[in-house]
Amino acid sequence: MHLFLKIAKIAFFLANMNFLFSCNYHKPENHQPTVEVRYQDGRAQLFRNGQPYFIKGAAGTEHLDKVALYGGNSIRTWSLNNADSILDAAHKLGLTVTLGLEIGRPAWGNDFSYWKFWEVNQKIEELKPFIEKYKDHPALLMWGVGNEVKEYGGGKKIIVLYIINKVAKMVKEVDPNHPTMTAANVSLKPNNFLMPHLDIMGYNAFNSLDRMHHNIYGKGGWDKAYMLSEWGSIGHWSVKDTEWGAPKELRNSEKRELMEKYWDIMEKDTSLFIGSYAFYWGSKHEATHTWFSLFSEDGAETESVNFLKYAWSGEKVKNSAPRVENLFLETKQGLVNDNVYLESFQEYNAIAHTHDLEGDSLTYKWEIRPQENYFIDRINKTDFNLSHYNMEFLIQKYEGNKIKFLAPKEEGPYRIFVFAYDGQGNVASYNIPFYVLIK
Repeated sequence: MHLFLKIAKIAFFLANMNFLFSCNYHKPENHQPTVEVRYQDGRAQLFRNGQPYFIKGAAGTEHLDKVALYGGNSIRTWSLNNADSILDAAHKLGLTVTLGLEIGRPAWGNDFSYWKFWEVNQKIEELKPFIEKYKDHPALLMWGVGNEVKEYGGGKKIIVLYIINKVAKMVKEVDPNHPTMTAANVSLKPNNFLMPHLDIMGYNAFNSLDRMHHNIYGKGGWDKAYMLSEWGSIGHWSVKDTEWGAPKELRNSEKRELMEKYWDIMEKDTSLFIGSYAFYWGSKHEATHTWFSLFSEDGAETESVNFLKYAWSGEKVKNSAPRVENLFLETKQGLVNDNVYLESFQEYNAIAHTHDLEGDSLTYKWEIRPQENYFIDRINKTDFNLSHYNMEFLIQKYEGNKIKFLAPKEEGPYRIFVFAYDGQGNVASYNIPFYVLIK
């Protein structure tokens, strides 16, 4: 019975594949899309309203005014949430939008299966009204058909690519005026044959530009227009961990240096590269609330924003963000900042070494937070979100770039954060993990 079902699945899949490639949509004769990719002499170029358009974009929907002010021209979303207000706000600022469509799990349900083609078809039909609604909005640049669509629901890579293409096919039938793009991490090697209705490949690339280049230009590679749909600091999955498995976050200055390096690599690709979206334009929590955030939670700008303004517009900022050069905890072993162990509810000092290029007077904010992946059971058992839990009540004395604090009572991993503000709208932050032991 199991073998019969497997054969039936494969037969049904092949039948759908045949339908996919035999029923291509056809553009009207002499149709001129609003946005399209054109190829000439092996080069790809994005055109909008008949004019060349290179994406200098921000991934996120916060601080849109600053995207435009600093020379950016586009933003990217991951879903249709608040699409009306986002598109309207972007249009007023002269920005375009790569509008995301959520597909697959978990957006289509945790019990969704890629093998259930009737269910897939139903989900695709549910997307159609949104394509109809937004296809003529003047801010629309292209459709983002899924973001890192995972191989869940019993589906293998071939099924995932098939579903992405099936959605892209529907989108292009409803809206022939805008290209389709999917965003993938570099582990997904694209396949032209399986995704003929996908115009652009988006890569979420942080420390893997070398692999991405091979996936585009290597044997059997994508070999069509591509963008960096997300790029920025190195991911928490790629850095060294502490002895207890906490990823070590980079300093703001190190994050900026990486972005400068990646920008140089991007500028050298004049063949199929059509632009990029810097990640994350705003503040978000992933590993920490500062890891990918180009802005602090209160809206101050980091060094990486300083760089993006220069990269997008060629103009240097008049006042640079400060730097936290280092952060130490004072223990019995002296000043330490790597694999730090503290005794429960004992008193310690934290000291930040900072610098401001213009000599601005700096003010400081300190935070102590649990490493929430360790306390995941507590998060699941209650509605309390530890990622937003600042244990500032442990801080006994503030002295600018130095504090005296009590280590948390409960054993486990934590982080101490310092933020340095220059009073000019800029901020620097750094954090170090520490582990509390009960003796």
